[in-house]
Amino acid sequence: MPDDIDISGLDKLQRAINELHGPALLRFKGRATYFVAVALKDMFKRRPAGSHSPVKWASRKQQAFYHWMRRKAGLPLKYTRGSDPMSQRSGASWAISRQAESATLGNRATYSPYVVSSQYQTEQHKATGWQTDQQIADRALSDGTVKRIVDANIATIVREAFRGL
Repeated sequence: MPDDIDISGLDKLQRAINELHGPALLRFKGRATYFVAVALKDMFKRRPAGSHSPVKWASRKQQAFYHWMRRKAGLPLKYTRGSDPMSQRSGASWAISRQAESATLGNRATYSPYVVSSQYQTEQHKATGWQTDQQIADRALSDGTVKRIVDANIATIVREAFRGL
């Protein structure tokens, strides 16, 4: 074994590797989940071109309630996406709550589960072409969006940990 191998930098390397298991890993989780949430938010904000006609009511009761509610509010029976006075503007209602190690994406519009939830989406929203939460998550995984975000954040954390070596 040669005598001229310099191992003086290995202690710095070991500290950098140890850092990847501590606070850097927590920063990675927080950053990666936040940027994934941002990407998903952009995907959710894309809405389908037009509404499905005729309306696919879940029941006669739903249809009757809709018409009663619109008449009571003095609104025309036909809903107009994005400009209707009863709209909570779900596209603009997406918000990200950021925690130290995670991020949560949600929508403040009370009816958003009926538009985008894989569990509660109505037939009308499905027929119109609204993507569900599950479909968007699957697409983000299959098209490489999540992998690109995770890879970029890993590279950033590694650069930070090994800075100055």
